Amino acid sequence: MSADDQDGFPLTSGQSQHYRMTKENPELRTAIWSSYRIPGALDVGRFVDGVETLVAGHEALRTEIFERPDGELRQRIVDPPDRSRLITCEKILSRSEEQFDRYVRHLVASEQTKEWEAGAPPFRFRLLRYAPEVHAFVAGFSHTAVDGVGSEILMRDLMRIHRETMRGSRPSGLPRGRFVESALREAAALEKRARRVRKHDFSGVPPVTQFRTGSPGPRKAAGPSSRKSDFSLTGEELAALRRAADRHGCTEFHWILAAFATTVFRVTRQDRLKVSIPVNLRGPADRDVVGMYVVAVPVVIDRPTGPDDLRRYPRKVGTAVLRATAMYRTGSPELLDRALTEQSERWGARCRHDLTVNYRKVSGMSRRSFTRLERDEHRARVDYSFPGVGLRIFSFEDALDVQAVLDSGLFPGDTAGDLVAALREDLTSPDHWARSGARDLPGESVELRDAGGATVVSADPAKVAEALLRHPLVRTASVFHETGGAGGTRLRAEVGVREGLTEDSLRDHLLSLGAHASGVLAPGRISVSSSPS
Repeated sequence: MSADDQDGFPLTSGQSQHYRMTKENPELRTAIWSSYRIPGALDVGRFVDGVETLVAGHEALRTEIFERPDGELRQRIVDPPDRSRLITCEKILSRSEEQFDRYVRHLVASEQTKEWEAGAPPFRFRLLRYAPEVHAFVAGFSHTAVDGVGSEILMRDLMRIHRETMRGSRPSGLPRGRFVESALREAAALEKRARRVRKHDFSGVPPVTQFRTGSPGPRKAAGPSSRKSDFSLTGEELAALRRAADRHGCTEFHWILAAFATTVFRVTRQDRLKVSIPVNLRGPADRDVVGMYVVAVPVVIDRPTGPDDLRRYPRKVGTAVLRATAMYRTGSPELLDRALTEQSERWGARCRHDLTVNYRKVSGMSRRSFTRLERDEHRARVDYSFPGVGLRIFSFEDALDVQAVLDSGLFPGDTAGDLVAALREDLTSPDHWARSGARDLPGESVELRDAGGATVVSADPAKVAEALLRHPLVRTASVFHETGGAGGTRLRAEVGVREGLTEDSLRDHLLSLGAHASGVLAPGRISVSSSPS
């Protein structure tokens, strides 16, 4: 299939997932925004020439998504926008260079709140001038077209093109890989993998869990109502974090994820969390291709049950990450995402990525060296918002920068600050986990009794799951605590059943065990996923 084919070509997994997320959650703003200082005198005309060359050379910046009559999403390559729409150039009247810097940061924050217009290019460029030798370049890329790896490739190419243009030479080194060919290659691989997955067999898909601190009712959208906070770990604090990771035999990322989970478990009575992490699905031939290849992989993390579990917790979290990632690399992301959505819809909720951790390790480089490599970069901004908590972490040799965005509806006032302060302490002090990271399960009396009145299981969710699995047609059962609207705790069960068992018959089975009792498994709180064994 050629790029000129009117039928278009398939979306990558990252594009498909992002398109669905933003369509189902219009309040989400997901894009990559950066601002760069361009030192020295600047020939604006030649710089715009470089931007024009960049857009012409990378097909992902010239893609347009459309829907076929059968509902399938496709994309096609379109012509670049004319020069007048390519980049906005402005002269900024500021009293000082510091004021100019503040204006640039404000502009980036403002751009993050704007939607991408339908049919508009997946990029927005602005060149701001304060003085003949002081310019800032603001670049934004929609996640429908570009991921973090792609944005770095683009900025590297733009700086190289600019240097060559300023020397009067013709820009060299066009992209080694074409996005169209890469997308077709990924689509063929996914189709081959999908054929190996039995239809509707999602036994390996993690159960849907959502982060709630209180009532499960509607929540405010993130965005302007989000609270942002950031901190950096350096010196002894950073050394303590890395020593702790070494002692537990885990990576720095797995240690951070485990610390994050223990922090969140303090503010929710839920016993399972779904934390989404971005995973790059590029193949070896696609490493230098600009496009959207990152998918949000849901990792289900259980609450630590005690001191012994805490000692193994980082490795336990690392194992959960590896299993979830393997499923998306060896299976079909589209089928897995569809299974998650179906599970969530069965109990009346959308599948949202309520907790997200985006970690980037900059190997062999200090923070100062990174920010001054070929360009002076303004301090990065959090470029996304979520209904729960989103973390963006940069790990350098000499610093760990943590940026957090928290939903104001969940974390009003001091609560947001308390959560961030607790996260900082958990990152550097494993002893603090033992004091407050784990706690006993809620102490309400929860029992299941059979029809004769005899006790079958007690308050342990694992034992409740065992009782459900006694039914010959129940394939999987996941049971966890959930806080209700009145503040009380009940158990929720997410159950996978074999063909032939209806939701009503499963409820009858639970009722025969006395599951209708107050505080136990109310029938309205049972989610059934029916699929053939």
